[in-house]
Amino acid sequence: MANPTPAPTPSRLEIQITGIRKHVAKCITEIDGSECGVRSAVWDTPMQTNSWMREHAADTGHKLFEKRTEEPVSIFSRPAQMRTQ
Repeated sequence: MANPTPAPTPSRLEIQITGIRKHVAKCITEIDGSECGVRSAVWDTPMQTNSWMREHAADTGHKLFEKRTEEPVSIFSRPAQMRTQ
């Protein structure tokens, strides 16, 4: 007699932030048909990125920027909660 195979346990994928969020800015103002392209340093808070953009704008007159935020994450499997009625 064969043993019945147990049904797989329902699970769901969870996302967990595993590090510090990083903020960076790049000047994308066009000058004579090409992009400025100057990038800020990478910081842990958006306030420093905002200050860098203001300073670059004041120094150069450039007004168009791109801000990026990155955060390292991992995905893991967690048993799904079964709903009872």
